[in-house]
Parts: sequence; C-alpha cells; structure tokens
Amino acid sequence: MDISLIENQIDTSHLDQYAAIIGEYPSKGARSPKLWNAVFESEKRNCKMLPLDVKKENIINLLNDLNNDKEFIGGAIAVPYKEVVAKWLGDNITPEAKKIGAVNCLYRNSEGVLHGTNTDGEASLVTFKDKFGSLENKSVMVLGVGGAGKAVASYFSSNSKSTIIISRSEEGKYFSRKINAKWAKWEQIDDFISAVDVVVNCTSVGFSDQQIDSPLSNIQVGKIKKGAIVFDIIYQPLNTKLLQYAKDVGISAINGLKMNLEQAVLAYAYCNSGILLTKIRKIMEQVN
Repeated sequence: MDISLIENQIDTSHLDQYAAIIGEYPSKGARSPKLWNAVFESEKRNCKMLPLDVKKENIINLLNDLNNDKEFIGGAIAVPYKEVVAKWLGDNITPEAKKIGAVNCLYRNSEGVLHGTNTDGEASLVTFKDKFGSLENKSVMVLGVGGAGKAVASYFSSNSKSTIIISRSEEGKYFSRKINAKWAKWEQIDDFISAVDVVVNCTSVGFSDQQIDSPLSNIQVGKIKKGAIVFDIIYQPLNTKLLQYAKDVGISAINGLKMNLEQAVLAYAYCNSGILLTKIRKIMEQVN
C-alpha cells in the first residue's frame, strides 16, 4: 500500500494480511478496528484492521492501490466515501448495494477480486427489531439521504407500513421512488412528524464534535406522538442531543451502538469465510 495516500501513520510490514476502515478520519474513534481485531486475535491470525484517513482527492488512487495489494482482504467504508466506492466498483457490488447506491463493506470474491456490499440496512433493521419488534404496522420517518440513510430507508421501507425520507437535497426524492417511499423537504418536517411511529436520524448532526447539536429541535421532538420511537444511528456519543430530547418527553429512544456492532459482524463474515456469525457476534459483544 502506498502510505503517501493516507494522512495517518500505519505499518503493515509485520502482518500477513490486513483489513482497513477507509474514511475521512476513522483514526479518530472508529469502533470497527477494535471489533474486527478482537476476532482476528481469537482466531490467532496475524491480521489487523487499520484505520485509513484519506482525503477526497486521494480516495480513487488508494482504492486502485488496495485492489492490487493481495495482502489487503477488504474492510469497511466510512463517511463520506460510501457512494464514491460504490461507483468505483461498478458492477462488482451486490444487488442490494446497487439499489442503495452505497457500499460500506469491501471484500474479495473467490477469484480475489474486490467487491462491495452494504450491511448498514440489515444491521439497522436487526437493531430495531431486537428492541422493539416488527415494523409491519409502523410508519417511519428517515432523516438524511447519505449512504447510511439510503440503506436504512431501503430496509425500513420494505418492512414498514410506510416510510418518508426527509432531506435537504432532491436526491431524496429520486431515491424514494426507487424504494416506493415518500419524500419531503427538510422544511416540511413539521407537516409529518406528529403522524409517524418511528423517527430515524441518519444525518451526522449530533456526532462527536457536533454533539451539542440535534437534527430536530426540542419543539419538533415534542410533537412526536406518545408511544413513538426515536432511533439515532450515531453511537458517538451514546446519548445524543436528539435522544436526550426524546427522553425528556418520555419517548422511547435507541442509539446506534448495536447497529454498529451488527454491521461489523456482517462485514467481517463477508471478508473472512469459515466463521459463524454467532461466533463473530459473541466475540465482538465482549469488546468495550
């Protein structure tokens, strides 16, 4: 790997193989390396997942470089490159990832060719169902239409009574047609928020250094009906401003920690054949 293409310091010389999480700043707190490396250690493999901080102008060159590096087994794609990587892969993505237009997992197929898939949607659905049960009779509002937002909206719309995507760009309108969902502009939130059963935040507002912010005001959260659920897919911090607003008015709330774990379980299985999902999950659940 050409280390001049990344912003942080890494060393792969002591490893037989390596995986990576590729994003703008995954070295600043991404959880996937801890989760993946716990499983590698359990299997006694000389392999690590490494965070690769990449600038936008270097992402394609890095992907081309990794594609030719047979020691690279795959890994995770983080913000803001999920859609960029999907385009770079072309036809080498799973049908669901193609539908979403975003990839969060790179893996090599049986011929050693890099392919991509998306585990965010399935992970979000598993997370919701494990805590709250079926979506079958629920109406859903998804905030944001980035890579994660598209994945969540796709899976939730297939399993709910109805889904509406809220976005600032009209990309949400075009994507909503692909998945038989509704769409509204951000300024129209107040027209719909009191009617939905589930609100899912898929924007980055509230993440890490933005944790004093919320995609919804406390007044808007106060309009959400009793018995509804607020799901913020952010997991850093665990208690976002949005979730606190929900708790303050007695609305059930859940963060993205379990979703992050579930997407890592699925992604690890794509990149590493021969290990059961139940075993991967059991090991990763022990990671702090």
